[in-house]
Amino acid sequence: MDTYDTVLVIAPHADDEVLGCGGLLADLATAGSRVHVLYLSVDGMSHYGLTTPVTYEARVAEIDRVAKLLDFEYTIAYGDRQLNERLDTLPKRELVDLFQEHLDRQRPDLLLLPSGDDYDQDHVATFSAAFAAARPIGRSFGKWLVPHVMSYEMSKLQWANKPLALCTAFHDISDHLDTKLAALREYASQHRPAPHIRSEESVSALAVLRGAEIGVRYAEAFEVHRTLL
Repeated sequence: MDTYDTVLVIAPHADDEVLGCGGLLADLATAGSRVHVLYLSVDGMSHYGLTTPVTYEARVAEIDRVAKLLDFEYTIAYGDRQLNERLDTLPKRELVDLFQEHLDRQRPDLLLLPSGDDYDQDHVATFSAAFAAARPIGRSFGKWLVPHVMSYEMSKLQWANKPLALCTAFHDISDHLDTKLAALREYASQHRPAPHIRSEESVSALAVLRGAEIGVRYAEAFEVHRTLL
């Protein structure tokens, strides 16, 4: 695995980082990388499949447990603001400024974004603004140019109205799938039984498929936007 001193993961919601790159995050922590997750919207709300509403405090407690398990730091941009599934109502300029500030302050070697092909409007809005923030402005102009920019995927992307982008970067998570699934279970408000897309079976199936593409048992795959060799 390439060595990254600092990694920034942008997650529209609390669980996206686990579904998309939980195995990689576990491996990065083992390698000594500093990982920071920037969550956009964290809200208390009613979820289908649950009998009682989930509070904001309960969601933050879930994040705390996952952060401890995967050994990352985190920031919540919009906490308890009722913006879940409404991030597309925010001005794009506001989101771009938010992401630029984090890039310039944290200076990550690797930036991990949600897929822009997602049907979820929050993911699309997040990707669009974060991609703009990562545009190639040289460091000589006072901005941090992230050398490696990629998008993570999850099984729900198969519901798409256009051909999906080709994933050309892979990471072997054979030693970390169990940790990824344990992190998913810590998001009890989001965890669902099969055949739901957030079930352990669905997450494992995608890992098996991606693993077969590179000759290992389990893997995660990424769409590459920029990488400096």
